[in-house]
Amino acid sequence: MEYESALKFIHGRPRLRKDPTLNRMKMLLERLDNPQQNLHIVHVAGTNGKGSTVAFLRQMIIRSGHKVGSFTSPFITKFNERISVNGEMIPDKEVIKLVEAVKPVIEQMDMEQNSPLEFETITAMMFLYFAKNPVDVVIVEVGIGGLYDSTNVVKPLISVITNIGFDHMEMLGDTLSKIAFQKAGIIKKNAPVVSGVLEPEAFKVIEQIAKKKKVKLLQINRDFRLDHHSMEFSDIDIRVANIQLGLQGDFQFYNAAIAIETFEEVTKILKWNWNHSSILQALEETKWPGRLETVRDKPLIILDGAHNLPGIQALVRTAKRQYAGHKIHFLVSILKDKLFNQMISELETVPNSEIILTTFQQPNHRATVGIESLGQKLTQNITYNEDWKRALVEIIKGVREQDVIVVTGSLYFISEVRQNMKNF
Repeated sequence: MEYESALKFIHGRPRLRKDPTLNRMKMLLERLDNPQQNLHIVHVAGTNGKGSTVAFLRQMIIRSGHKVGSFTSPFITKFNERISVNGEMIPDKEVIKLVEAVKPVIEQMDMEQNSPLEFETITAMMFLYFAKNPVDVVIVEVGIGGLYDSTNVVKPLISVITNIGFDHMEMLGDTLSKIAFQKAGIIKKNAPVVSGVLEPEAFKVIEQIAKKKKVKLLQINRDFRLDHHSMEFSDIDIRVANIQLGLQGDFQFYNAAIAIETFEEVTKILKWNWNHSSILQALEETKWPGRLETVRDKPLIILDGAHNLPGIQALVRTAKRQYAGHKIHFLVSILKDKLFNQMISELETVPNSEIILTTFQQPNHRATVGIESLGQKLTQNITYNEDWKRALVEIIKGVREQDVIVVTGSLYFISEVRQNMKNF
C-alpha cells in the first residue's frame, strides 16, 4: 500500500453519525485485541487550550527523561503529526502499516452495516501504534466533547479538562452546563481530575460529577495557580518560580498551570523524579504551530487558530494588550457552523484594526462564512475577499513597518496558510 492510498482510506471513512455511541468503537478495538489496555494515558478534554496544554505537558515529560506519545487533532502540517513520539510525528511507513492492520477489521464491520467513522479509525490506529511501540505515557486529546468521543474507552491515569465555552453546540448542547456534562464524561473512578474550567456554571457540573465518582478534583485558582505578575506556579506541595513561556498569549498562563499540575500528578502516580530546572526549560522551549505563531517579522505576520468564540475572545484580549498602538489587519476565515457573527463582533472591538474576511479550500465539505452570510456586517473596516492569497498580498503591499497582520479563524485555514507562507 502507498502512503496516499492509506490516507485515502482514512479520509474516505464516514465522518459523523446522529446517534452518539461508543459501542462501535469498543467493537473495533475488541477485534484489534484491545490495544488501548495497559497504556498509561493522560486524557485531555476542553473547548480551548487542549493543544497548548498537551504541548507544555509533553515537553515537561521529555525534559524529565521519559518517552511520551501524543494524539492530537487536527493536524497543521501533515496527517502524521496526529500521532507523535517525543513531539516527532510518526513516519509514513508507520501510517501505512497501521492502515493495513485496521483495514480488514473495518471492512468486515462495513459488511455488518456497522461502519467505523474516520475519527474512530484514526483513534484505533493510535492505540495500536502505542501498543506496539510502547512509551512511558500517552497524552490523548479528545476530538469533540468527551462522553461519546471515540477516545473515551480508556482508564486514564489522570483526566484533564481545560476551559469550557460555546462550541459544537449542535452536538454538545446549547448551555455551558450541557457542554460541561459532555466534557466531564472523561472523568473516571480512581483517576484524579485536573480542571482549568473558569466558568462557574460549567465548573459546578465538573465538581458534581467528580464528587459522584469520588475522585480527587484539582481546580485552577483554588488548588493551584500561575501568577501572571510574579511568574510563579504554586500548589499545596510545590512552588516553581521565574517561569517563562514559549507560547504567546495571556491564556497560556492557564494552560501552563494546568500542564504543570498534571505533570506533578503524573510524577506522583508513576513515582518519577524531577527537578525545577527541567520544568523551566520545558516551559520556555514549548512550541505549538498555529497558536499565536510568528511566521514573518517584516511585516509581522502571526497565525492563530482562534476557531471558535472563546478562541477569538482570547485573541482579542492579547491583541489589545500586546499590540496596543499598532494598526492590526485581521485576515479571517470562519467555518459557517461557528458563532461567526459574535466572533466578528469581538474582533471589531480591537482599536485601530481592520477585518478582511475570506475563504479557503476547506476539507470535509464544511462551508465557510461567505459574503452572502455577512449582510450588514460589511463596512469600511470589514471587507470581503474570496481569495485569501490575493487578500494577503494586498495587505502586505499596503502595510506600514509597525503594522501587525493576524491570520486567524479555522485551524484548517491556518494549516493551509502556514503551508503556503514560503510564497509570500
